[in-house]
Amino acid sequence: MKQQTPLSLARLGAIGFSLIANVVVGGLLGYVAYRFLNWGWAVPVGILLGFVSGFISMFRQLSQL
Repeated sequence: MKQQTPLSLARLGAIGFSLIANVVVGGLLGYVAYRFLNWGWAVPVGILLGFVSGFISMFRQLSQL
Protein backbone atom coordinates (compact mmCIF):
# COMPACT_ATOMS: atom_id res chain seq x y z
CA MET A 1 0.00 0.00 0.00
CA LYS A 2 1.29 3.44 -0.91
CA GLN A 3 2.32 5.70 1.98
CA GLN A 4 0.12 8.78 2.30
CA THR A 5 1.74 12.18 2.56
CA PRO A 6 0.45 14.70 5.11
CA LEU A 7 -0.73 16.95 2.26
CA SER A 8 -2.88 14.22 0.70
CA LEU A 9 -4.30 13.32 4.11
CA ALA A 10 -5.18 16.99 4.63
CA ARG A 11 -6.94 17.07 1.24
CA LEU A 12 -8.95 13.97 2.16
CA GLY A 13 -9.92 15.58 5.46
CA ALA A 14 -11.01 18.75 3.67
CA ILE A 15 -13.09 16.70 1.24
CA GLY A 16 -14.88 14.96 4.10
CA PHE A 17 -15.43 18.25 5.89
CA SER A 18 -16.95 19.78 2.76
CA LEU A 19 -19.49 16.94 2.61
CA ILE A 20 -20.56 17.61 6.20
CA ALA A 21 -20.59 21.37 5.60
CA ASN A 22 -22.88 20.94 2.58
CA VAL A 23 -25.34 18.91 4.66
CA VAL A 24 -25.33 21.54 7.43
CA VAL A 25 -25.85 24.41 4.96
CA GLY A 26 -28.65 22.50 3.25
CA GLY A 27 -30.31 21.92 6.62
CA LEU A 28 -30.00 25.59 7.56
CA LEU A 29 -31.44 26.72 4.24
CA GLY A 30 -34.25 24.21 4.68
CA TYR A 31 -34.96 25.59 8.15
CA VAL A 32 -35.07 29.15 6.80
CA ALA A 33 -37.46 28.03 4.06
CA TYR A 34 -39.58 26.28 6.71
CA ARG A 35 -39.77 29.40 8.87
CA PHE A 36 -40.60 31.86 6.07
CA LEU A 37 -42.55 29.70 3.63
CA ASN A 38 -44.25 27.45 6.23
CA TRP A 39 -43.41 24.37 4.21
CA GLY A 40 -43.05 21.33 6.48
CA TRP A 41 -40.86 19.33 4.11
CA ALA A 42 -38.26 22.05 3.63
CA VAL A 43 -35.79 20.81 6.26
CA PRO A 44 -35.58 17.16 5.05
CA VAL A 45 -35.41 18.32 1.43
CA GLY A 46 -32.65 20.80 2.30
CA ILE A 47 -30.64 18.11 4.08
CA LEU A 48 -31.09 15.72 1.17
CA LEU A 49 -30.05 18.34 -1.39
CA GLY A 50 -27.06 19.25 0.77
CA PHE A 51 -26.01 15.60 0.91
CA VAL A 52 -26.37 15.17 -2.85
CA SER A 53 -24.39 18.32 -3.62
CA GLY A 54 -21.71 17.34 -1.08
CA PHE A 55 -21.43 13.85 -2.55
CA ILE A 56 -21.08 15.25 -6.08
CA SER A 57 -18.43 17.69 -4.87
CA MET A 58 -16.60 14.90 -3.03
CA PHE A 59 -16.65 12.69 -6.12
CA ARG A 60 -15.26 15.47 -8.32
CA GLN A 61 -12.47 16.27 -5.86
CA LEU A 62 -11.54 12.60 -5.38
CA SER A 63 -11.41 12.01 -9.12
CA GLN A 64 -8.76 14.76 -9.38
CA LEU A 65 -6.43 13.04 -6.88
